[in-house]
Amino acid sequence: MWQPVAASIAALYPTIKRKVAMLLGANKVDKRGKPMTGKVARRNSSLAFATAVLFVLSNAASAATCDRGCLLEQTKQFNANMLAHTTEKIPLAANANIRENTKAIALGDSKWIGVAKILSEGVYADPILGNVIEHIAAETAAGKTVYIGTRLKLVDRKIKEVEINFDDGPRVNIKNLVPYDPIFNTIVPPEERSTREELARIITSYFKGLTDHNPIQADYDPRCDRYHSGNRVTHNPRNGIEDGGDGGCYESNLGPKPWGPATEVRIGLVDPERGIVIGYAILYYGNSDRRMQINEVFKILDGRLRMVDNIGLMEEGITTSGFTE
Repeated sequence: MWQPVAASIAALYPTIKRKVAMLLGANKVDKRGKPMTGKVARRNSSLAFATAVLFVLSNAASAATCDRGCLLEQTKQFNANMLAHTTEKIPLAANANIRENTKAIALGDSKWIGVAKILSEGVYADPILGNVIEHIAAETAAGKTVYIGTRLKLVDRKIKEVEINFDDGPRVNIKNLVPYDPIFNTIVPPEERSTREELARIITSYFKGLTDHNPIQADYDPRCDRYHSGNRVTHNPRNGIEDGGDGGCYESNLGPKPWGPATEVRIGLVDPERGIVIGYAILYYGNSDRRMQINEVFKILDGRLRMVDNIGLMEEGITTSGFTE
C-alpha cells in the first residue's frame, strides 16, 4: 500500500510546497505582530512542513486504498461477473456513472452481457488515479469477435465509474489481437524510464497534434505503429481505414487531416514501470455531426511513442464522454 502512497506524495510535492508557503506566511509574526526569529521560527517552519506532509499523506492514503494487485483483482472479478451475468455482485458505488460508447446505461444492459468468452487481454492499473483499464478481444455467444475497452474507477474499493468502449463492428481484426501484443507489458529498465510527468506530457502533446496537426517529431519513434481494433493503420498503405499511406504515427498526424479538434482529452492511466499511458478524447470531423470517441493505449520507450492500441468508435450525435469532472 505504501508504495503508491509514496508515489502520490512525490507527484503532489508542489502541493506540499504551496501548503508550507501558506502556513509559513501565516506564521511570520507572533501574536503581538512582531517577526519571529531563531528557534521559534525554525520550530514553526518544522510544524508547517509536518502539517503539510500530513495533509497530503492523508489524501494520498485515501486514494491508494486499492493498490495494483487490488485493482487487477477488481477487473478479474468484474469480467467474471459480466460473463456469468451476475452484475449484482459487482461492488458499484452509489450513483456510479456507467457508460458504454458514451451513453449512460445500466450495467445489466451492456453489450458485455453477450460475451461468451475472453480471447486475449491487456490490463493496466494506476493506484494513484484509482483506475484499472483493460483492452480485451472476446467472442460473443453468436461467435462474433469484438474488442472491448473497460475502465473502472475505484474509490474506497467501490466502483465509482465504469467506462466501456465496445467495438462490435465488422473491422475488428482478430489476427492482431490474439494473443495480446506482449510489448505493452514489457518492463522498462529503470534507467530508461520516463517520469509520470514526462509520459503525460508526451500524450497531451499527441492529442494536441490531433487538433493542430503539428505533432512533435521527437516524441515519435520512426517505427511507431498504431492499431485500430487490430487493424494496423500505419506503415500500411492498404489498411482500408485511414488514408495514411506508408507513414508511421508521426506522419499520419502531420499536415491537413479530416479530423480535429480533439476535445475532452483525459489521461486515464500512467504506468512508468511499463511505459504505458492510456488516454481518452472526443475527436471531431470538421463540421460533420459524426464524431469519434477514442480510447488509446500508448507504449512509450526511450521517451518516444512506440506503439498505439486504439479503440475508436465513430457515431453521429456524440456530444460528450460523460466523464468531464
